[in-house]
Amino acid sequence: MKFNPLFILPNLFTAGSIFLGILSVIYASKGNFEMACWLILASMILDGLDGRVARLTNTASKFGVEFDSLADVVAFGVAPAMLLYFYIGIDYGRLGACVPAIFVIFGAVRLARFNITTSSEPNFFIGLPIPSAAVVVMLWVLIDLEYKLIENYNYGYVMLLGSFIISILMVSNIRYPSFKKMQWNFKSFIAVILLLGIVYVNPQETLCVLMSGYVVYGILRWLVLVIKVRFSSKLTKDKNT
Repeated sequence: MKFNPLFILPNLFTAGSIFLGILSVIYASKGNFEMACWLILASMILDGLDGRVARLTNTASKFGVEFDSLADVVAFGVAPAMLLYFYIGIDYGRLGACVPAIFVIFGAVRLARFNITTSSEPNFFIGLPIPSAAVVVMLWVLIDLEYKLIENYNYGYVMLLGSFIISILMVSNIRYPSFKKMQWNFKSFIAVILLLGIVYVNPQETLCVLMSGYVVYGILRWLVLVIKVRFSSKLTKDKNT
């Protein structure tokens, strides 16, 4: 049986994602938080490429799927958790250690559930994807580095609370949009070009607003559905009485 060297290619992207995640932890431990943040984002880019490369080269495998999940635990679980701990958690004792630990555990649970279940809605994720959760935490740190919110407004507890909520959202049943099967057309192309221009001008602020909006959208959508279900059930009950 001949070995296809192309099988190495997508796994190199996955290994690169792990490598950048570990580098992020090292930089965070040394206090270089901005570099640690951008390394997580770079890791996310590599993570998005490995699956596409596997499909393009027809080298998708069960090993690649499992390897990718383990990489995600490191790059989007451990790396942002340690960033959060070294940036702010270290000043809050046991609470500051507990929130990053919960982030990693729930991120691993999110990945395990994703691997064994298939969503009935292919355009939605069940629970906040761990890469999105990692990027949101990373962007909050970048924004604080820019505007000194923790230093000026005692924002530390808010960041820890927000990170805890993000952790809960990963293992929740709240559905978040998946853009993998998005239908592209001329209007969406123009919108992406304009968005890239805005990101270029104000990268941290724009990305933070977009990703935080993505998180809030899932919560609001869930609340609207809950209200609709309860309202319709109440109407049905009133009709029957």
